Amino acid sequence: MPTDSKRGAADAPSAPAAAPAHTEGTSLSNLLSSTNASLANISFQPRAALSTKVAEAPVFVPREAQEASVQASSVAHASAGAAAGISSVAGVPHVARGSSHALGGVPSQMLPSATFSSAAGYEQYDAPYGPASYEPDRRSRQPLQYHLYAPPQPHVSNLHPSHLATMAFFMDPALSEELQRKHEALYAVTEPSLSEQLPEMLHVYHSLVPLEATAAHGVPQSLQNPRFSGGARALTGACGDPSRTFGYNSHVYKATCVLDGKCYVLRRIAGFHLQHEAAIGLVERWRKIRNPGIVAVREAFTTRAFGDHSIVFVYDYHPHATTLYMEHLTVKPLRPDRRGRLVAAATHIPERVLWSYICQMASVLRVIHRAGLAACTIDASKVLYTGQNRVRINCCGIFDVLTYTADEAPDVVQQRQRDDMRALGSLVEIIARSSNGAAARTDIARQVALRGFSEGLADILHELTEGEHTADSLLVRVAPRLADELGASLNYADLLEASLMRELENARLVRLLCTLNFVNERPEFEQDARWSETGDRYVAKLFRDMVFHAVDEHGRPVLDMSHVLMHLNKLDAGSQERFMLTSRDEQTCLLVTYAEVRRCIEASAAELAHA
Repeated sequence: MPTDSKRGAADAPSAPAAAPAHTEGTSLSNLLSSTNASLANISFQPRAALSTKVAEAPVFVPREAQEASVQASSVAHASAGAAAGISSVAGVPHVARGSSHALGGVPSQMLPSATFSSAAGYEQYDAPYGPASYEPDRRSRQPLQYHLYAPPQPHVSNLHPSHLATMAFFMDPALSEELQRKHEALYAVTEPSLSEQLPEMLHVYHSLVPLEATAAHGVPQSLQNPRFSGGARALTGACGDPSRTFGYNSHVYKATCVLDGKCYVLRRIAGFHLQHEAAIGLVERWRKIRNPGIVAVREAFTTRAFGDHSIVFVYDYHPHATTLYMEHLTVKPLRPDRRGRLVAAATHIPERVLWSYICQMASVLRVIHRAGLAACTIDASKVLYTGQNRVRINCCGIFDVLTYTADEAPDVVQQRQRDDMRALGSLVEIIARSSNGAAARTDIARQVALRGFSEGLADILHELTEGEHTADSLLVRVAPRLADELGASLNYADLLEASLMRELENARLVRLLCTLNFVNERPEFEQDARWSETGDRYVAKLFRDMVFHAVDEHGRPVLDMSHVLMHLNKLDAGSQERFMLTSRDEQTCLLVTYAEVRRCIEASAAELAHA
């Protein structure tokens, strides 16, 4: 009975003739010890021999590979195969190591997704093995799909099922609208009739726009907060009205700086004549304070550009910012509900919002007091509300300059700091009382007005108004609430990051259009004047005409953005949907898919890149 080794050698025509033949009883140890024997010269063949027809059968090639025009080349390693006892099979592609081109001359970085396996994510080719060399497996990974949206993060995707489809791909509509309105406010301009009354240039600032309504002119529409009645006198006061806090007529403008091109707020105190030059030096101490709860102070300067002695304070500009007075102490206009009916805005303020105000302003006052300063502007009309319960203390430094005296007593600052803490308690108490619609002039009336809130909040407000707390002791007192505030801030940061991730690839169509225009209508390439009119470039040209040069049945140009975006998105995704491209003379028609057009564009761009 012949041995298995003899049968395997007879069935393998490419087996080496010099392979030692062994008989029954030959052990593996004797075989390894024979002359010039090695593992590379041993041929392990299956027990059942393959027929010649089966061995020569063509290898199955996927349809996607045929569409990509992949030319399969046979692996010809005759000497290595003879030495190793491995026969070459026709149809198995081989990619040389170190080659920058793959699959029809297209760089691997620009390969379409159709040429890769969507299940495995990569294709693997067997490497040739020789008697004296070993080469590891080569894996060609699919390039990153920049046209695909990443799924939302788990910690920000716990939404109602009806909201997931929208929130998974696009920014929150409310957030998008808010950012668009703020962006529009940055470019607001004043009316021509009013601009003639304002100086064209004020120090290093130009394009002054009043942020408060004047007697004859209102606030520009883009500067008005949509939740209020357009900066009416009853809500914000008129530009030039006397300030209850400072006692001087105050004007507020938005202006653009010529040094950096950014927008700032100019608060002009009219009729103030600076007596001491050292007073304006206090602004430098405020400028050094950087805290998210303070509207940053930039500089201060005196001017006579308005025909009088004025001092101007420059602050950061927060578009569509309101005040706590506007938010909680005024009657808001009616708002439409889900059914379109006009209803009154809710007046009740949740207790967590009041705790948030206390925590934020206590943190800011701690920084201010440690710098040896006092805010002196803890008032409902001077604390800005910038959205999402964020508050910022405004107009810092003005009171210091207006009340500056050369022989100021050393304990004046400590007294002002204590007044800041009392003002904080009074401000939060006024907001809480307005929530219940009650006025409190006595202790009993105060308890009635704070009914509905916890005893802890009532105790804190009583302690603040009695002057029993400093900024440091107040933070220790509200430490548990600070932890809640930190958690809310981190959650909101996660939501903003998730919204930013959705906009990460918003420039993918721009990259696609750039690639398309690199190829289209190129006058000459490698001394070929008709390069852009032949081959793959002609397909790209016909696609460009279909998308951007389409006309309707009456011959009018089609200027529909949805038409353009639909075709570009399908091209970017490499859709297998078929459509027809027609030449301008209507003599040539091509039935192609978006994936094929994309491969043509990428192949043409690769040809340009490798020139």
